[in-house]
Amino acid sequence: MACCPKCDNHSFEMVEAEPKNCRFKVMFVQCSSCGAVVGVMDFFNLSTLIHELNDKTETIDNKLEDIEYEIGKLKKKINA
Repeated sequence: MACCPKCDNHSFEMVEAEPKNCRFKVMFVQCSSCGAVVGVMDFFNLSTLIHELNDKTETIDNKLEDIEYEIGKLKKKINA
């Protein structure tokens, strides 16, 4: 089991932080007793963001296919 290097506590918590001179937030893993920071993680879960981006890209691709289909129908009407 993990142990705090400062006070030997065994429980930890995630705390949102915005370090000075930093353009983005981070998550500190810190001791829930004394607050000693034992790790830092990205504020955003990158795999979740990538998955959401892929979903949006698929939606855009589908809409572009619909538009292309409708343009094809209009071309046929104009040429008929």
